Amino acid sequence: MSEEAFLDALRVELLRHAELRPERRDHALFQTSTIDALLSGHFDGDVTVDELTARGDLGLGTLNGCDGELIVLDGRAWQARLDGSLAAVPGAAMTPFAVVVPFACDHRMELEGPLDFDALAERLDSADRSGAAGAAVRVEGRFARLKVRSVPRQQPPYPPLADVIAQQQVTELEQVEGTLMGFRFPGPLDGLEVRGWHLHFATADRARGGHVLACELERGIAELDHSSRLRVELPPSVQAPGPGSDTHDELLDGLEREPDR
Repeated sequence: MSEEAFLDALRVELLRHAELRPERRDHALFQTSTIDALLSGHFDGDVTVDELTARGDLGLGTLNGCDGELIVLDGRAWQARLDGSLAAVPGAAMTPFAVVVPFACDHRMELEGPLDFDALAERLDSADRSGAAGAAVRVEGRFARLKVRSVPRQQPPYPPLADVIAQQQVTELEQVEGTLMGFRFPGPLDGLEVRGWHLHFATADRARGGHVLACELERGIAELDHSSRLRVELPPSVQAPGPGSDTHDELLDGLEREPDR
């Protein structure tokens, strides 16, 4: 799929902060900034968590300064801190990169494990017969194990994201119940979004979580929400996405996952 075909299929709308309207909560994915901007060290955004959750009740991202991992569930925002603990995020906090959706399940499926990350992704992909370019997922389940990460807050001048990920701390969780959630976007993305499944996790008591590097699901219920609309807010320092590159793809391969062992 070419960049033009992808953007056309997803019906992408690019806008600036001044163009955000509080009454606009139609069923569309909403994103602030782009993955290429985050990769390049643009860690300050102009969208608050309150503005984010006004446009979706399920989502993920990070906070200004690349301060940990952001998890949005049931309209509430949580920060996964460096030690893997979760903390409620105030509405006035700002995000440099996040994706949310007003989640509305259009497909529900039971999952029986063991399913590692790749096997789970295949099962979720098999449920999509809609031809939609994007999908959100929420999995309530029991997990034999998960590896989740978070990263420390950065100070200006900000480094590239690769340097931040080198400082990540990985937390291993075993025999936990909770919510796995996130998004899938197809490629080529050309700097707009993370391709494939990008997932975060929060335990049922909302005490632990982070960005998912690896997992093994024992059993669960998956709900999917397929969409072909993406509204992208661009902070002042961020330009509209341009042509992609192999370097961009290689960076994402290295940052998003680690091999199951």
